[in-house]
Amino acid sequence: MKIIFNQKCIEENQLVINYTENNDFSGDFVNGFCWLFQNKLLYWEYVYFQLMASMRKMRIDIPLAFTPELFEDQIKILSEKLNTTEGRVKITIYRNIQNHPPSFIIQILPHKNFFITTENEVDVYKEILIYPNLLSDLLIYQPLNSIAEQYARENELQDVILLNSEKRIARSVLGNIFLIQDNMIVSPPTTEGAIQSVLKKNYILFLREKTNYIFKEAPISPFEAQSADEFFILSDENGLLPVTRLRKKVFKKDQTRLLTKKFIGYSLE
Repeated sequence: MKIIFNQKCIEENQLVINYTENNDFSGDFVNGFCWLFQNKLLYWEYVYFQLMASMRKMRIDIPLAFTPELFEDQIKILSEKLNTTEGRVKITIYRNIQNHPPSFIIQILPHKNFFITTENEVDVYKEILIYPNLLSDLLIYQPLNSIAEQYARENELQDVILLNSEKRIARSVLGNIFLIQDNMIVSPPTTEGAIQSVLKKNYILFLREKTNYIFKEAPISPFEAQSADEFFILSDENGLLPVTRLRKKVFKKDQTRLLTKKFIGYSLE
C-alpha cells in the first residue's frame, strides 16, 4: 500500500527508518486521525489544530512548512494514488535526532464502516489505572493501551473499560465512552482521563444542536455503566462501536444506530 513520507509517495514496504531515532521505537510521536467520506475530509481544521497542540505538549518542533494546506494536499495526492474517496486518514509525526525537523507519515487506512455492527462485548480492566495529566489525553503511545488490548484479546473481548485513579471510568482502549439513560447522554471529561477527540467535540455539538438529548460531561462509576440503556465508544480512529454486553448486562443499540446515521449526515453538511 502507498503512503506519504515527508511529501514523497512511496510503497509502505519501502519505508526505512533508522532504529536509533526517537520515533516508533521509543514512542516519541503524535498521531492524528481524520475520516475521508465522499472525498471530503471531515472536521479537518479541528484535526490539524489538535495535532499541532499535541506536538506543542510533546515539545516537538513545529516547522513553518507544517501548514494545514501542506497536509491536506498530501492527503489528496495519496487518495488519488490509491484511487479512493473514503477511508481513515492517519497522520504520524515523530521527532528526529540531531536537530533535524520532525518527519511525518500519512496513511489512508482501509475503509471501515463508521458504525461497527458486530456484537461487542467489553469488561472493566482494573490492573493498571489512568492518572490524568498533561499527556494522558493525547493520541500518543500509551503503554497501558497495549497491555489492556492484550488482556482483551486473551479474554475474547472487543474492548475494555479503563479506570482512573479514583476508580471511575476514564475511557476505553479504543476511545471515549458515552452512556445513554432515558433522554440523557453522559461522557467522562478529560479531567477523568478521557481522550482529547475531534469526533467527541463535534459529536457533542451535534447532540446539542440537532437532538433533544441532554448531554453532560460528568464522572461515571462502573456501576452506573451497567444501569445505562445504551452504551457506545467513539473513536477518532475506529468510528463508533456500540457496546452490546458488559458482564451480565446486555445493551440495546437502537438509539445509538439512529444517532450515528444523523451524525454522519450532520458531518457531511
